Amino acid sequence: MDHQNSLKKSLKPIHLWAIAVGMVISGQYFGWNYGFEQGGIIGMVIAAVIITIFYTTFIFSYAELSTSIPNAGGPSAYARKAMGPFAGYIAGIACLLEFVFAPPAIAVATGAYIHFLVPSINCLCDRRGVCLFYPR
Repeated sequence: MDHQNSLKKSLKPIHLWAIAVGMVISGQYFGWNYGFEQGGIIGMVIAAVIITIFYTTFIFSYAELSTSIPNAGGPSAYARKAMGPFAGYIAGIACLLEFVFAPPAIAVATGAYIHFLVPSINCLCDRRGVCLFYPR
């Protein structure tokens, strides 16, 4: 039983650009400030070089996996193919947990940032407002 899996190209360059900008903004404003405080400029440069190497290897590895295993399952499909159904299940649960907890974490961080900029706004209202406008 041999059937072909194929993916339909649905994202345009503008969509990929928006995803990348969103990831950079969330990392830039909510992660890097602590790094600058603790490590200074030299420490942040060293960290940025190391992370650049990590991301570059990740991007090439993920691109290679996506072309060799064309399945919309993502990490779950790759783990299932390489290590069996239980590893695929664990990878799927890990992705699920990431997608469940990332939006509230972003809402809390964005609410705290808005409260920092405009102290008269209640943090709880900020978080609820961010959750209402967060794209689902």
